[in-house]
Amino acid sequence: MYIQILMVALDATILTFMSINKDDLNPVVDTLQMKALLGNTSDKRGKIARMIRSGDLFPLRRGLYTTRRGLNPLGLAASIYGPSYISFETALSYYGLIPEAAYEVTSATLKRPAEFQNVFGRFHYRRIPENVYSIGIERVTESGLPFLIASPTKAVCDRIALEARMRSMSDVKRWAELMRLDEATEFDSAILHACAENYQRPAVRFLQRTVEKYGRILP
Repeated sequence: MYIQILMVALDATILTFMSINKDDLNPVVDTLQMKALLGNTSDKRGKIARMIRSGDLFPLRRGLYTTRRGLNPLGLAASIYGPSYISFETALSYYGLIPEAAYEVTSATLKRPAEFQNVFGRFHYRRIPENVYSIGIERVTESGLPFLIASPTKAVCDRIALEARMRSMSDVKRWAELMRLDEATEFDSAILHACAENYQRPAVRFLQRTVEKYGRILP
């Protein structure tokens, strides 16, 4: 009898949650917010687990969930691990500057490097210097979700900064060829200069010199 009453109460709680228009909710919620939505019921962690199994809730990382399945992963990255912004190959692919599709969401962060895997894919975070973090970031909204993404110039700078052995403009050109970077890629001179000054990486300085001399990376 007690078990029947408990199951009825559980079903009522889930039905109450399901009656809420999910479009009216913040698409990303943490455990405390979920417990508040579930109201005055016992075993809230158990109820959250059941909602995950039933496909009404999707875990992003420990203690963080979304109520919607069809969200753009780019709009979830900063909520999963922040502060962060989309960059590197993900941003280059987003702008069509490289032909390959990005099979994981890669972001720049001020925190330690990290990786997360969930139903939306793999999320990879690379640490960059604090003094270069805020340069050349743009705010984009897709499917109702706003997110920060590196501008095309900043994305190239972030990516080439990973190349520790670059020592000449010829190295920059070879790198661009290996990346299959679009020959028509245009650079914002102010962002490029700021990145070269603040990154203090040879690769970014040689990138700046190459663009200043030839107007672009590839001939």
